[in-house]
Amino acid sequence: MGLSIALRCVPEKVLSLLVDIRHRLKETQPASSAVHIERMDTMEDFELQEQSLSDAQAFDTLVLQISRIGGRNTKDCAHKVLDRLFTNSLMAKFNLKGKGKRGKRPLEGTKVYRAIQEGIMKFDKAATEEFIKGSVSEHLKHAPQRTGGGGFSMP
Repeated sequence: MGLSIALRCVPEKVLSLLVDIRHRLKETQPASSAVHIERMDTMEDFELQEQSLSDAQAFDTLVLQISRIGGRNTKDCAHKVLDRLFTNSLMAKFNLKGKGKRGKRPLEGTKVYRAIQEGIMKFDKAATEEFIKGSVSEHLKHAPQRTGGGGFSMP
């Protein structure tokens, strides 16, 4: 009789220990892990990220991180990726081509954009470069209207 009670308690104890281990792992997650992405808030943050992506390992890590963000579809993934990488105030300073009257910087052609594109294409094998461009462009276009985007202003 005592043995059957002891056997029933073992799974509960094991489960409790596993939950504790999982909690401790989450607390000690390193900043360079495959799940932690540092959000860029300023142009200086963006420039530092651009410089760091010259290292192939840093670039591949970011691509992997981006591919794990996911979404319902390619467009949703692109929007989630941008929201994870940039604040709205920083997104409001970019558009895809850098053209227009508002003096925005081009995102296309940067290492960050290349990592975004590769990450999304890794997430969705059917994603095309043109569809990603359209989704990113649309999301950047509306950044000033979102919370923290700063609104529209003329230079």
